[in-house]
Amino acid sequence: MTNHEDNEEKKTFQVVDRRRFDSAGNSKAESISTATVPIGSESPAAATEKKTSSREFHMESSKPTESQVNFSSFVMSLATQAMVQLGQMSPPPGFDIPVDKEAGRGTIDILSMLQQKTVGNLSNEEAKLLEEILHSLRVAYVRK
Repeated sequence: MTNHEDNEEKKTFQVVDRRRFDSAGNSKAESISTATVPIGSESPAAATEKKTSSREFHMESSKPTESQVNFSSFVMSLATQAMVQLGQMSPPPGFDIPVDKEAGRGTIDILSMLQQKTVGNLSNEEAKLLEEILHSLRVAYVRK
């Protein structure tokens, strides 16, 4: 009796690694690395992953940097959303957002709730920003 595998050609597939960075986070050269792996065997990436997974990784201790998202930017994003909903501002290119007064009113209500819940916890600049934004949005809503 003959071995079925010997009679049949071994099947393989090609793996193309198009990632821009290597496992250490360094930028790779422009060339694309490829590997041909027999079906049923472990891929080179899986073998490398097993080797690196046993290592311990430590987070670098550095001074915490200020986040890009803060209260003022959050309020501004909600205000922009309300302005688009009320038709006071055009939507971003490629988006067709219809004017929706009720959605705009809901966003204004959210900003109003934030104002009520944060009394005494905001800096003078944040409180003034929120007050001015709410005033202009309410006027825009009444005009609509």
